[in-house]
Amino acid sequence: MPIPVLYPKVSLEMQTGRIARWLVADGESVAAGQVIFEIDNDKAAVEVESPGAGILHHLAEEGAEVDVGAEVARITAAGEVAVAAPAPVAPPAEAATAPAALRAATQSNRSRLPNPTPLARRIARETGVDLSGLPGTGPRGRVQKSDVLQQLAALAAAPSAADAPRAGAGGALNAVWLRRGDGMPVVLLHGYSADLNNWRGLFAGARAGFPVLALDLPAHGASPRAVPADADGVCAQIEASLAVNVPGPVVLAGHSFGGAIAARLAARGNIDVRGLCLFAPAGLGPEIDEAFTRGILRAQSAASLRPWLERLVHDPATISDAYVKAVAAQRQDAALTAAMQAFADRFFPDGTQVVSVKVDLARLRIPTRVIFGRQDRILPFATTRDLPASVGLHAVEACGHLPHLEYPDLSLRLLTQLWRSAG
Repeated sequence: MPIPVLYPKVSLEMQTGRIARWLVADGESVAAGQVIFEIDNDKAAVEVESPGAGILHHLAEEGAEVDVGAEVARITAAGEVAVAAPAPVAPPAEAATAPAALRAATQSNRSRLPNPTPLARRIARETGVDLSGLPGTGPRGRVQKSDVLQQLAALAAAPSAADAPRAGAGGALNAVWLRRGDGMPVVLLHGYSADLNNWRGLFAGARAGFPVLALDLPAHGASPRAVPADADGVCAQIEASLAVNVPGPVVLAGHSFGGAIAARLAARGNIDVRGLCLFAPAGLGPEIDEAFTRGILRAQSAASLRPWLERLVHDPATISDAYVKAVAAQRQDAALTAAMQAFADRFFPDGTQVVSVKVDLARLRIPTRVIFGRQDRILPFATTRDLPASVGLHAVEACGHLPHLEYPDLSLRLLTQLWRSAG
């Protein structure tokens, strides 16, 4: 008995939609669960799977408008007669007047699939991944979602220079828009020994509803290598960079040392900070894992780096081979490693955090959230017990020092809620 292929409902308000492209030609065999066509619109890029196995027939025209739930194709068993279903709703004039050459081109496009898939394009667009030259693992070498996510894992620790640094005049910090759009921007500040690429995993496979600007801290990534004298010196450089990139109100999000700097920036009052989201922030107490702050820079090879990187997370499987190799490649920049070592000497002398932001947090009158892993081995979770009552604490179980990467869905949801409340 033929199996109907129905057009899915991909959003609550959706009543009709269009097929972006078929990935299987009329008359080809398909397997149950195989992706057979794609939907691509302003709100979603969806890959639709086959409801069964057999031969695909009677494909609805690409680009034609159809009702949700309408039959857009039919799957039959080998040798079974394929009786066409009623044609889905489509502008008849458009179908009748389409030139033969255009119809032939459409069929040709089905046989030579373009790279990448709409879902891969959408994820790349939202996270700033460059797809040019990226090898694909899909049918006929097509770039798909998994390829983009793997590239994101590698970029998470790679040097930022490949992102075409947007440093301003006078030694301004490197700043990269991970997502452009309307609304109040979220500005991201990474932690010690990382760079702005560390944030990319937070947005992998998910769509942020706000513009996102990420900065490299001084002595990190593609920013100037000089180490400021103190936390206020770091803040002054960030303030100068934001004056060029986003002179209006912002939400700040910071991880680890970047979280402490975000709190200090909000308290200084030189920029219009409307909300603060801190992931495992430093500055809540003097303790820090000195072995990590030293070991992560001494390690040069993938084999020696992996134990230190795994110390950042609760589940070692979170640290992929691509992530480790990217950090190892970064260590080949001796000047960058030396700059980060000087940074550690300045801000973590004798295994102690010299920056404290408890007073800064107590002064704030803006929505503020702290997201902290209970199993953090770099900064002790116990330092969160003295947070001001006005600061919301989200204690995450089975989580280490990278909550934004270990639990990206939760972290992005909390950040989005904060952004909405700050608006």
